[in-house]
Amino acid sequence: MVNPTDHIILVDFGIAKPFQVGQKGTMIGTEGYSPPEQYRGEAGPLADIYALGAAIHHALSRRDPRLEPPFSFGERPLRKINPAISAELEAVINTALQYNPDDRFHSAEAMKESLVAAGRKTGILNRISGATASVQSSVGIKPLWVFQCEDEVRGAPLYYEGAVYIGSYDHNLYSLNAADGKLNWKYATDGGVVTRPAAFEGDIFIGSEDQRLHVISARTGKVNWTYYTEGRVYSSPRIAEGHVFFGSDDQHIHAVNVLSGRAAWRFETAAPVRSTPFVAHDTVFAGCENGDFYCVDFRGEMKWHYKAKMAVTSSPCEADGVVYFGSLDSSFYALDARAGWVIWRFRIGKGSIASPYTAEGLVFIGSADGNIYAIDTHTSKEVWRFKTDHQVSSSPVVYKDALYCGSADGNIYCLEARTGRLRWKFATKGPITGSPLVYDDIVYIGSTDHFLYTLLA
Repeated sequence: MVNPTDHIILVDFGIAKPFQVGQKGTMIGTEGYSPPEQYRGEAGPLADIYALGAAIHHALSRRDPRLEPPFSFGERPLRKINPAISAELEAVINTALQYNPDDRFHSAEAMKESLVAAGRKTGILNRISGATASVQSSVGIKPLWVFQCEDEVRGAPLYYEGAVYIGSYDHNLYSLNAADGKLNWKYATDGGVVTRPAAFEGDIFIGSEDQRLHVISARTGKVNWTYYTEGRVYSSPRIAEGHVFFGSDDQHIHAVNVLSGRAAWRFETAAPVRSTPFVAHDTVFAGCENGDFYCVDFRGEMKWHYKAKMAVTSSPCEADGVVYFGSLDSSFYALDARAGWVIWRFRIGKGSIASPYTAEGLVFIGSADGNIYAIDTHTSKEVWRFKTDHQVSSSPVVYKDALYCGSADGNIYCLEARTGRLRWKFATKGPITGSPLVYDDIVYIGSTDHFLYTLLA
């Protein structure tokens, strides 16, 4: 039964008796749900596995086993009765209903693991958890763990080899155990850290307001080398082809060799570069604070540039030959990645510094007007918009069939990616400006309330 606090509990123990290994007992149970050995008085813990499989089969097939011949589940294949059932779920139930106890799951924990694995593979686990959370209006959502920094967390985290890395305005980069949030180490810079870390061959790359790129050993937390610019670094590092690319307030895009720490080239821009470069097809895309948007080749030479009316702080992304970015001029742009001409432009209510995300023919972007937009990449038509209670500078992320995005209203939102319907939201105690990370069904999100939160996706 389901009690008032929404917990499922077992009831009706009137015929229950202690189980003793090796002893036969009276044949007790409900016909159709009881396994063969129970009819012989030899029931053990694996009889419960069978009974649970029978109960699930009944629920999904709407065929009452009490009205069918005993042990005849094999004659009623679930997917023939209910085609909506996945092959993965059917396999779990069939294993639980094996005639021979040794052929069933060896424990309830093993059956649970198989059910969870089937749910994750098909995506049904996310849909169920999301629907449940939205019904509960997020009251029941509890973080798996939280970690408190010494100042605001304005940037996005990184997952790398079992650890989560996050920068803070307390000048530190933190390495945390991804399983429990315990501190592995912290590395101190001389300025606030708002950039998302990057990883390459055992090293973590991070930019700081101290005008440097820091490269730290993921294992020890010790610095390997630093690279100096002449301005604060708000642009997150991007690693490709043996180089790390990032922008600086010194009005340059920098390309640095990841092994030697030496500059390969610097490309001069017309204003500070706070946009994180996107690297694709031997080209680097990035915007700057006067509205110029650049396409630069791997030699550091400009291929083309486009002029927006106001700053391009938004970090671009490229898909299928189209590069997307937002601007403070209240426009969202789609440009031809090779030539730089405008394919389409979408008007949003206010400017955007969020970075877009593309998935399955849609591109998603947040705006200072408080909305998260989904736009058809082919038609440039709005598919849906979702209204938060404050501006959205966090960048959306799509994982499986869900979209995750933070807002300055302090909430992390989980929406259906195709429809924009709210599944759940989780409230922190401060505005969320950084972007979420979703890895292995877990959402990591930082807040200006000084905490990093981990939630089930």
